[in-house]
Amino acid sequence: MGLEVQIHEVNAHLSIKAAGTYSLPNLYELFAKVKEETENRADRGVILDITEVEGAISVLDMLVLGEYSSKYWKQGFKVAIVTPASGLNKFFENVARNRGVQLAVVSNESMAMAWLK
Repeated sequence: MGLEVQIHEVNAHLSIKAAGTYSLPNLYELFAKVKEETENRADRGVILDITEVEGAISVLDMLVLGEYSSKYWKQGFKVAIVTPASGLNKFFENVARNRGVQLAVVSNESMAMAWLK
């Protein structure tokens, strides 16, 4: 994987933090890793922190990633994505949600935890 990924089990959710340089294949791999980790841990909620992933994500990539996430992430678990301003945004969130994915794009971890509850 092109991104460094740290995974921690927290009481009610998984905390996954990624760092490195943005590329579409890197986020494909990261999303697949989220799926794998949730399946291995009974589909708990996930806080995915990509604040240390450098690079701007284009609108076209957000569309593709939203569609991609709907193929990987089941409706049975929730994902809160903590992202910088140049990262994923509400457009990505809407694309994924319109395809049945339970996710929220937020700007900090406390918002992510509140949404998971």
